[in-house]
Amino acid sequence: MMTQATTRTQPFVFVDPQSAQIFALACRVAASSIPVLIAGPTGSGKEILARVVHEASPQADGPFIAVNCAAIPATLAESLFFGHEKGAFTGANNSAAGYFEQAQNGTIFLDEIGEMPLELQPKILRALQERKITRLGGTREIPVNVRVLAATNVDLLEHTRRQKFREDLYYRLSAFKFNMPALAARKLDIQPLAYLMLQKYSMPGGATDIAPCALEKLLAHAWPGNIRELENVMARATILTQTPTIVAADILFDEPAAPAAPPEAAQAHQPAGAESDHMAPAGEGNLQATIQHAERRKILAALHTSSSRADAAKRLGISQRTLRHKLQTFRSEGHRVPDAYAR
Repeated sequence: MMTQATTRTQPFVFVDPQSAQIFALACRVAASSIPVLIAGPTGSGKEILARVVHEASPQADGPFIAVNCAAIPATLAESLFFGHEKGAFTGANNSAAGYFEQAQNGTIFLDEIGEMPLELQPKILRALQERKITRLGGTREIPVNVRVLAATNVDLLEHTRRQKFREDLYYRLSAFKFNMPALAARKLDIQPLAYLMLQKYSMPGGATDIAPCALEKLLAHAWPGNIRELENVMARATILTQTPTIVAADILFDEPAAPAAPPEAAQAHQPAGAESDHMAPAGEGNLQATIQHAERRKILAALHTSSSRADAAKRLGISQRTLRHKLQTFRSEGHRVPDAYAR
């Protein structure tokens, strides 16, 4: 049975036992006000879990301010976090509230906390301890009632040993720590997540289902990019598919291309007329090239599974003349097409 939560931004599923356990813990931890640290690989859903904690907490009606610490220039960090008064520095023509004030009575989410500038860390620690901040250029202390959640894709304890992260700040942030598993470690989440993303990206009149062969391909993948990669793959599939059901040929991964093998070796290990699922089309970043590559694979796959060329054309929804023209084009471009199909 699928357990699904919907944050104000997007749904998140908890089907795999590991995910279900994390969800249950998140709901329990949310009731308290202690800081939470979420560790896990990039793209594994750390911000979604942070939103779950926020929206299950007493601060749910307050703001959720997400801050990417890796994207903050060290020279602007203090002003961005604590705000500034008019005239505090050149160009400060008006007073401005920082992230802590913006998150008042809500939650501040410090993403990529391990990348926070070292010189800013003691000031963040003081704000967490005293629950007060002072704007840059100001003298008045401003009380802040803010729940702090943080996330990292690095080993923060190792960072503390290398003096790249303050140990006292680490222990302040990690009162409760979640370890978010990689997507490949929670296989049962892949199918429902794929369907959620299909619903999100499918255009009107587009695909509404995923074929078993496509699901098998998704489940067999290693997902180095985690949920973010799955979202890219499904968004791409909704563009490439020409039928109401996404099939295996529509699933293209972001894997780097393998070193090119000599033509003779490649042909010796490949059925006549078939193309490798891992063959990257020329110009992978070019949408048109990607679509042409997917079309070629789909046409050749239909020929291999049809009793005749006429049957293949019917299954593809094109005329025999169009099919013959496309096969001749494939051959002229240097792609391997059996003689029987190219005529």
